[in-house]
Amino acid sequence: MLCRSRRRGFTLIELLVVIAIIAVLIGLLLPAVQKVREAAAMTTCRNNLKQIALAAHNYHQASDVLPPGFDTQGVGPLVRLLPYLEQDNQYRLFAFRPAPEGQQDLPAQNLYAFWFRDPLNRPPITGSSIVPRPPARYGAEGQIKTFLCPSAPSVDLSSTAIQFVDGGNPGIDYNSAFGASGSYWYTSLPGNQILGRTNYVASAGDWRPRPDRNNPSRTVDCHGFFYYKSRETLANAKDGTSNTIMFAECAGGITDQGDPLLGQKWTMNAWAWGVWFSAYGICPNPNFPTCNGTLTGAPGGRNLSVFSAGSLHSNFICNVAMGDGSVRGLNPGNIDTFSLSYLTGVRDGIIQGTDF
Repeated sequence: MLCRSRRRGFTLIELLVVIAIIAVLIGLLLPAVQKVREAAAMTTCRNNLKQIALAAHNYHQASDVLPPGFDTQGVGPLVRLLPYLEQDNQYRLFAFRPAPEGQQDLPAQNLYAFWFRDPLNRPPITGSSIVPRPPARYGAEGQIKTFLCPSAPSVDLSSTAIQFVDGGNPGIDYNSAFGASGSYWYTSLPGNQILGRTNYVASAGDWRPRPDRNNPSRTVDCHGFFYYKSRETLANAKDGTSNTIMFAECAGGITDQGDPLLGQKWTMNAWAWGVWFSAYGICPNPNFPTCNGTLTGAPGGRNLSVFSAGSLHSNFICNVAMGDGSVRGLNPGNIDTFSLSYLTGVRDGIIQGTDF
């Protein structure tokens, strides 16, 4: 007689128990995995800022001054730092052809009030998704890894980008040809498809005189390292380079630019601009209007704004590079409007405490 063994399988209850155990284990491991990913993203972000700050120091060493915050065309300092970030080929493609200050474009002379009107830097707005060529690559084209934080939303080429923001007094704080203070320019098709974005912006500081904490009867200058036609040196930081913000993180924000085709999408700064006025704040923080969506056309997705510094790291910690090249994490909720001005100001001489 043959003896056959019967192989016993799992019962339904046993299978459900195993599934439940696996689900519990996944639930326990998932937060740990997320923490590891965030730690890695934070490390990458800080390293990016460190590289940008080092590039600024190398530029300073070669030129005896830092690059201008932005020039008469609104070209930001990140463009001039490209050769120091192993992006010399991209820098050579960028066209600097400014019209005389206070004047609009002069096409017959190939001179342009804005960098983004120069056809060598960005294609003209056509409303079509087809990018005209040549040039084979535009001066402001391409995503540069060092300019992007892994914790921020990835670049969406169907969304727009900020190309320039006015702030302060015309003719003093920006080229008067750019219009009224507080104006800003987006890009549309096909420019938004090729413009390179950045999550790191140079600090222009605050154009407004701020009260002197040491002498309330007077005010102090809180312009940063990178403002209009600036020629600042590291030695000019009256309260020390370790106490003055040089670059800040800006994840971006949801912005409604009034284009029915683009709608409300995640918006970032173009790296060819890449400048931040501390007057627009650091988010999320109810002390700054841009964080609450009260700025015209900026609903402020996730309580962040493309006009303000801010991040999507854990607890919204925002990384900044100080003038000495060190990188610190700021808690936006602990910073008031005056403290931020003093942190970004080069000549204010007020050392902000460590309560941030």
